[in-house]
Amino acid sequence: MSKSQSVEPQIANQINQQLTSYNLPYFLEQQTVNEEIENALTRALAKSGGTGGNRVDCKLLLQDDALNYYPIMIEYKGYADKLVKLNSDGHPDNFNKKDNSPNYKNINTYAVNGAVHYANALLEFTSYTDIIAIGVTGSLDISGSLKTQIGVYFVSKSNYGVGQKIGEFSDLSFLKPENFQKFIQQVKELKLTPAEIDKIHKDRENRIEDALTKINERLYNKQENLSALSRIHLVSASIMANLGVAGKVQPLEAKDLPSSTEEDYTDGDVIFKKIKSFLNAKGLPKRKQEQILNSLSVTIKDENLSKPKNGQSLLKEIFMETVDDLGYFYKVGLDTDFTGKLFNIMFRWLSFAGDDQNDVVLTPRYVAYLMAKLACVNKNSYVWELCHRFRRIIGCSHEFDVARCQNQHQQPR
Repeated sequence: MSKSQSVEPQIANQINQQLTSYNLPYFLEQQTVNEEIENALTRALAKSGGTGGNRVDCKLLLQDDALNYYPIMIEYKGYADKLVKLNSDGHPDNFNKKDNSPNYKNINTYAVNGAVHYANALLEFTSYTDIIAIGVTGSLDISGSLKTQIGVYFVSKSNYGVGQKIGEFSDLSFLKPENFQKFIQQVKELKLTPAEIDKIHKDRENRIEDALTKINERLYNKQENLSALSRIHLVSASIMANLGVAGKVQPLEAKDLPSSTEEDYTDGDVIFKKIKSFLNAKGLPKRKQEQILNSLSVTIKDENLSKPKNGQSLLKEIFMETVDDLGYFYKVGLDTDFTGKLFNIMFRWLSFAGDDQNDVVLTPRYVAYLMAKLACVNKNSYVWELCHRFRRIIGCSHEFDVARCQNQHQQPR
């Protein structure tokens, strides 16, 4: 058939019939799975890069035998050559090499790339950490029968949202209740190679730097008298308020900022209270909490930043932009020296004598990894740092076999 004749309606009909025959509840474009998923799809930029949310062709929410939930995002395309566009690393090519910006052309054109885009929206804006992204394309053969192609990818915090191919499938029967647990076992066996992890880290760190630079520039343009230190305070405060603490502190969302002028209920007051709860739940010493809050309060409680303009304060605007541009990196689980990069990039705007000596020198990740492994420590370990004479918790990037280390080194060192 000609290139102009899309078979997407036939594909949608066939896949929906399969799901119905498996007795699986599914949700089409205009239907809601649950509020958390729909809010995430609405908040994320659309496949074309604009606002207005994302409309997934078909969605499911399935559970394995351990009662873990797995959102399933399915995208249809009506042409056989629009299944997936991969990069040189074999992952869906959803980012431009030149500037690490989203490649909306691929996301909008290819079925798998679009499904992976939806899955990443859930990683960023929901509590789900493991999502299945499915792309389906097809064509009619000489006899007029529909022949489909199916791409099934795993998008997770464990693979930093890049998307890993799970296997070859001719239909969606792997989603049937009697087959789903075996399928999930196949998913759990997926691993990234050390080389892939290293490449992902380098790419993501470049994207973090680009995002931070753009945020800093926008902050400078919004209000010229906003100092570099104030800009750092605003970004840091937005991140802390939005992080939350599982089971203790709900992450602050843009909808929680009323842009009110009422005393004690301004956006600055709301953010400040959330940060206070965050620091307390993290168990920081009271003196350290007070130091942080005192430093931030001058900027966060600035009346000019909380004063609404056209119904929205500048503080809320900055909060939303920070979360939208950086939230993905600190929510998806990228283990990098995020705060060190934030400090360096923000302080590039300062100009004073000896400023070349004020950068934070970041230890290369592979060196930090090696030293942590040699020392047999993990994120819960304590180390006595003699040069400063205080105890510091080391947040290592990876889990290590502490029991093995203890067996090998019975005596304290």
